[in-house]
Amino acid sequence: MDEMSSGERIKKAIDLKEPDMVPSFGPCSWGVNMAGDNVNRMGKPEKDVYFPKFVHNPDIYADAWVKALDRFGFDFVHVLVGSNVLALPMGCKEAEPPWGIPQVVGEAIEKVEDWKNLKFPNMDTDGKIPVQLSSIRLLDKELHEKRGDDVFVTGTVIAPLTLAGFLLGVEPLMFAMIEKPDETRELVEFCADVGLECAKAQIDAGADHIFTPDPTASGDLIPADFYEQLAFPAAKRQSEAIRKYKDKYAHHYHICGNTADRLEILAEVGMSVLSLDNQVSLKEAKERIGDKVCLCGNVNPADTLFMGTPEKVEAESKQCIADAGPGGGFILWSGCDFPLDCPLENIDRFYEMPKKYGKYPLKG
Repeated sequence: MDEMSSGERIKKAIDLKEPDMVPSFGPCSWGVNMAGDNVNRMGKPEKDVYFPKFVHNPDIYADAWVKALDRFGFDFVHVLVGSNVLALPMGCKEAEPPWGIPQVVGEAIEKVEDWKNLKFPNMDTDGKIPVQLSSIRLLDKELHEKRGDDVFVTGTVIAPLTLAGFLLGVEPLMFAMIEKPDETRELVEFCADVGLECAKAQIDAGADHIFTPDPTASGDLIPADFYEQLAFPAAKRQSEAIRKYKDKYAHHYHICGNTADRLEILAEVGMSVLSLDNQVSLKEAKERIGDKVCLCGNVNPADTLFMGTPEKVEAESKQCIADAGPGGGFILWSGCDFPLDCPLENIDRFYEMPKKYGKYPLKG
């Protein structure tokens, strides 16, 4: 089979067919290691570009991702300047450690019914949304316009249920699901509207694809029937709208934790790609829903990519490809975002795996 471009490879996989080889999804926050001189300071406490500088400066951000793409050769460049991009202009507060992922430290509302008082963010001016959009524009210009490369530039929008958890607090949201399901549903639907407008803004800026992580929808937090009743409708509506606005290849949905009890429900969300945490068996997922949606995953980010050896990375990546790659419809990634301090040699090995074990027809 002739070698495909990244875009051709991705679309073939999403169409549940065999491309030339298994595509690979880019790391998320780990890209800070390619900023400035950070790659030569890995494992050391002193950094050239600390995390807040990375996510507040589109020029630095985009440059790091171009370096990462040139080194690793993945098929998606993932733009994620923070999980709280929408939560902050809606009233949340955030803590930004010098070397770590920013966290919400103050919620926007105290009661679920207060969602009606929330501000709908201005996508052009509010918080870090303009940084997200500027980073996408720079990558679109550098990769698509200058290079003619069809690698997917992937924007990010936090999924509706998880955004609701940021705004209200995850524990209060859990209680609200039981005590005030109607108001909870209203909040989640409002979050879907906000996320959709942000997704459209990123597509307009040049994104090919939108990643929507939904960790609060995990089986580790809510049962499958709660997910189906209170999260699924908004997630499905948002997914369908993103794909209608762009194209059938434009949406990637991810849930952390164990979702084996709801795989069939997830397959009906309508996403282009469904990525699964390493707690879920890729082999089982392939058997149950691999004929409905392109799967992505799921090398263990902590035990393998962060704490493991290159040999362990290779063995687990090979197994993921063997479990979910046959017949196509599979993208190699980790079970979730790469920890910031994953060793460079492990990242190098990970992105060698599609070329070594993922060329079609796959060998047993």
